[in-house]
Amino acid sequence: MEKFNRIVIVLLLLLQVSFFSLMKTNATWFLINSYVYKTLTIFLIVCLICFNLIFNYYKVNQVREYPFFTMMLTWIGIYLLILGASQVVYNQSFITTLKGSYVYLMIGLYFLLVFFFNDEVNFRFILRSISFIGSTYAVVLLIQAFLEKSSHIFLDFGNYGLNPIYDSFGPIFHFIRVAGPADFISFAILLTLIKMLHDKFSIFDLSLVLIDYLYIVLVSGTRMYMIIDFILIMTFILICLYQKHAGIVYTIIAGGFLLALGILPKLIQGFTGGERGMSFEIRTNEIKYYFDKIFYNQWFGIGFPDAKRYSQLIHGPAETHLFSTNANYYLEDIGALGIISIFGALGIIALIWFILKLVTLFLVSQRKGEFGLILIYLTLMLATLSLLDPQRIFYLFVIIYVLEYISKKTSGNNLEGIL
Repeated sequence: MEKFNRIVIVLLLLLQVSFFSLMKTNATWFLINSYVYKTLTIFLIVCLICFNLIFNYYKVNQVREYPFFTMMLTWIGIYLLILGASQVVYNQSFITTLKGSYVYLMIGLYFLLVFFFNDEVNFRFILRSISFIGSTYAVVLLIQAFLEKSSHIFLDFGNYGLNPIYDSFGPIFHFIRVAGPADFISFAILLTLIKMLHDKFSIFDLSLVLIDYLYIVLVSGTRMYMIIDFILIMTFILICLYQKHAGIVYTIIAGGFLLALGILPKLIQGFTGGERGMSFEIRTNEIKYYFDKIFYNQWFGIGFPDAKRYSQLIHGPAETHLFSTNANYYLEDIGALGIISIFGALGIIALIWFILKLVTLFLVSQRKGEFGLILIYLTLMLATLSLLDPQRIFYLFVIIYVLEYISKKTSGNNLEGIL
């Protein structure tokens, strides 16, 4: 059963990177599993949970802690409440409402991992798999970026695939821009750094991180990931130095703070002026628009309306857009606000509970280095990108699983005890 579980987990990870984009994606497959659709991923997760409940049930009731278990059950309850309320408020069928919200069933990944991959061997296997797959994808994308200059294309560059932007992006080689894979590869950087802190420092693992970051800088064109990943890597280095050279770390932090103050105006200008000015203005308008929708349905926000009938509600009416662009508004572009705009008051409660849980566990954690990296990642992501959108929700529940594992102690409660 262990081998079967690992094979399916690797398959799930490969689905997140579309098998390294080596196969042509058609319209049908795009709707089954892609950057924005996760039907097959969720189906496999549900199937694997069922198989393990039948053939591997003894693992469910093993003695251990579940720091996030009650919270996850509450999240399910919130989802079901708003699912039912949306069906009534928008006068739509259950199937239509489910189609617009099924991605939240990804929460099953948390239960799968914490119940059936809760030992040290499986924990390291998951970290290693994500690290290796992320770096392999980065290498493939870097090779394609080089070869594209000679018009040699071997990846899925169609409208349903990577859909690259041919705008001579890149500070050095002026590659094409391929941004989609940055979500997974940035996530792989985080877990590779955690792997080195959890296990041991490895030149090989460090080289994987550098390869991943080369893709982020040279090919992805995603400035937020450049910043987030740079901060993660620098934090990892400081954590390693702190064990033997605490004084040097404090000096570096002080110098880094002063340097940050010096470059902050230029950094802000880079996000708000020049070519990025239009993008910044759209983002500002998005924040204003979705902020007004937090209590759109009194106790919850937008909820799960039919994407076709309520397109202007979800993406903003045409008159709210900038005159010179036809860009839609997207909930996933505004971080935590996008989550709250959907779930309303219940979303605010759930988010505050999550933050308090993270802070509490961090204070008592014996693995503050690993925990700290995750906190930095989550904080920076939630400031700008939603972790509950189809592109990133898979990674959120893997992260909660990692937090659950590194938070556990030698003794704990079984499942019957916490229920």
